[in-house]
Amino acid sequence: VRQVIYFALERAGMKPALPAHAVFLTQETEDRAASKSQKQRARRRKVLEVLPIFAPLSEEEKEQLASSMKYAPFARGEVITKQGADAHWLYLLEEGRASVRVSDGVTEKEVAQLTDGSFFGEMSLLTGEPRSATVIAETDLECFRLDKAAFQSVIHQRPEVMKEVAALLASRRVTLAAAREGLDAETARARRKSDEVALLDRMMRFFGID
Repeated sequence: VRQVIYFALERAGMKPALPAHAVFLTQETEDRAASKSQKQRARRRKVLEVLPIFAPLSEEEKEQLASSMKYAPFARGEVITKQGADAHWLYLLEEGRASVRVSDGVTEKEVAQLTDGSFFGEMSLLTGEPRSATVIAETDLECFRLDKAAFQSVIHQRPEVMKEVAALLASRRVTLAAAREGLDAETARARRKSDEVALLDRMMRFFGID
């Protein structure tokens, strides 16, 4: 229980007061603070690089997103997100293992395992659709969270990015569908184009872009 509370406070950016028998003071110089900040930015940027949907962004735009990411650790057994929930952000898993489960209303089954370098929730971030699965931490997790507001600030500056992101999402979805359903090349191409148009329309409405 203490561990769950501790991680929840971490995600909220709150530091609990802890009793101690000895106190060691280290002067927080400007150089030390800058070094810590630089390491945190590098850590967030490294995790962000695993997302192919952000490949169209410039280096400056990626840096902007990385600086907006929030540290979001979870304790083993915690529910990270629940199927059907409204949550407009995605998670980037830096370290640990999580279980992805779906329910038909009667039974729940595991459909995937997430490990270091995984990400989930991109459709909720980009289109606002409810969570398609429940994700539960199987170990303590080191995660980062990217909220809608952070991505919105980027696309309002350069809305043409959405078309490239929609194309990448559509391609990813159709590639999986083709393998699962045995689609021929022509059918896959037509579905990719249709999905791209539909995704772009949903993204524009979700972010209020005319």
